[in-house]
Amino acid sequence: MRVLHCLAQLPTRTGSGVYFHNLINEINQQTDWQQAALYALPAKHHVDPSRDESPCTQEYAEWIDCKSHYPVFFETMEMPFPIVGMSDEMPYPSTRYCRMDEEMIGCWERNFCQELIRIKEKYDPDIIISHHLWILTRMVLEIFPDIPIIGISHGTDIRQARQNPDIAKNAVGSLRGLDRVLSLSDSHIPDLVECFDLLPEQILVTGGAFDNKIFYPSAERPDTLKEDFIKFLYAGKMSHAKGVYELIAAFSALYKKDPAVRLDLVGTAEAELKALLNSDAVPAQAIRLFDVESQKELASHLRRSDVFVLASYYEGLGLIAIEALASGVALVTNDLPALSQQLLPHVGSTELISWVELPRLRNLDEPYVEDVPAYVARLSSAMEEQALQARQRDDEKENLAQAVQVFSWESLAAKLVQIIKDLS
Repeated sequence: MRVLHCLAQLPTRTGSGVYFHNLINEINQQTDWQQAALYALPAKHHVDPSRDESPCTQEYAEWIDCKSHYPVFFETMEMPFPIVGMSDEMPYPSTRYCRMDEEMIGCWERNFCQELIRIKEKYDPDIIISHHLWILTRMVLEIFPDIPIIGISHGTDIRQARQNPDIAKNAVGSLRGLDRVLSLSDSHIPDLVECFDLLPEQILVTGGAFDNKIFYPSAERPDTLKEDFIKFLYAGKMSHAKGVYELIAAFSALYKKDPAVRLDLVGTAEAELKALLNSDAVPAQAIRLFDVESQKELASHLRRSDVFVLASYYEGLGLIAIEALASGVALVTNDLPALSQQLLPHVGSTELISWVELPRLRNLDEPYVEDVPAYVARLSSAMEEQALQARQRDDEKENLAQAVQVFSWESLAAKLVQIIKDLS
């Protein structure tokens, strides 16, 4: 069995990028199948395709365990712009689809088309797994009309289709030719049907997964237990859509009531956020900013924290919240439909998780300005509640970490392996 995995982004640093390479690695553990990977890279991290070697750079240390690599390079003479991201804010230099003109889209399509044709001639896959229901998946359907193709939606494709209807209509169109579509949540099914002309029976809800070899609870957290303050943590994209500014406002309000709290932010901060953190509007002495961390570094940071806060307005799933629970950390999160639908059947009602009501939203992830103050108050209240309870319930944390093991990569990969066998 020869399996081809396709992703039009960097195969790390984002939820879909981590999903991409972890899925390949876990399928390797469970089968003897040959696997190949098509993905995007900036030109400065060049891979020689003839040598079938994966790039080994300090910046992208977590990589792909397969023999055949087919990178498409950006920031070259042929494609003189950064990788195009499925989110408007990416944790690396990127281009937004909304800012692409016809010439850029044509250039993008030509480069990926050339590599897909080379794969067809050289690798000749038996089945293809294409990530994101977007332009690349449409091209895969056209170039490989006679083999089974599985599309994986990460939720951001729905957002792109809503925000860029012209691209969805002209460059994506109908994806009904897919043999199966994997969705993160039941709540995404109506949107997938509407945006990509799918049939409900094509769609299987598989949820997301985390690496339980990396994210696990510590037997004891001396760095936390010996300190006199509660550590909150957020890790991810530092953007308005992720609610980072409202998180800082909520934390600042809590700090006025209880100075024995701290907030760690992990990610790449732009000038606007840096200016806020250096201003008198926030308790700068209580907020620390860390650069992007590897999965192992993030897991260690989680184990040294008390509460993870996810203030994002929209997530395909919000996998980082599950990783936090697996690490034995309490959770404050917006009531995101995909996340709650995946978690609640397995964890039930628990005081370790505070679900915060979202404000009204436009364009999926933009809060109405008049709703923000009440939302910030709700978020701050939830953080205060978790801070008061943070020193307790160690047994319950262990039970919760065990409950989310159902979302491990072993479990998800086993489901996909069976789907592939059924289609073969």
